Amino acid sequence: MANPDVMPEIPAGPVTAYYDGQCPICRSEMGRYARHGAHLIVLHDCTGEIPDDIDREAALAALHVRLPDGEIVTGWDAFLAIWERLPGWHILATLTRPYLIRRPLDWAYRILAPFRPRKTCSDGVCDA
Repeated sequence: MANPDVMPEIPAGPVTAYYDGQCPICRSEMGRYARHGAHLIVLHDCTGEIPDDIDREAALAALHVRLPDGEIVTGWDAFLAIWERLPGWHILATLTRPYLIRRPLDWAYRILAPFRPRKTCSDGVCDA
C-alpha cells in the first residue's frame, strides 16, 4: 500500500481543475497556475457547463481536480495534485503532503472556502 505522506509518482498528462470562476481569488490563483501551460493544467470554470460526473455544488464548495487517469480529488488534495506538477510549486506540495499537516489544512480550507468573495450571477448561468 502506498504511503499518502510521500510524493506519489506523477502520471503524464495535464490535470483539469474545476474551480469557481465567479470568485476573484480563485480566478487569480488558477490564472497563476495556468501560466505554466495547458500541458500541465487545464482550467474549467464550474459556473458554466461541466461534465456529468462533476457535482456543480460540490465543485463550487471546494476545488476539484481530475487527474490524468480520470480520478477526481478534492480540497487540499486537489491543490497538491496541481502543485506537484508545476515548476517551483512542488516544494509546497512536499511540505504540506504529510497527514498531520494536510488534514488540518484541508479542514481549514473547507471551513473557509464558503466565505470567499463571489461575483453574483446576473445572467442565470450559475443556476444551470
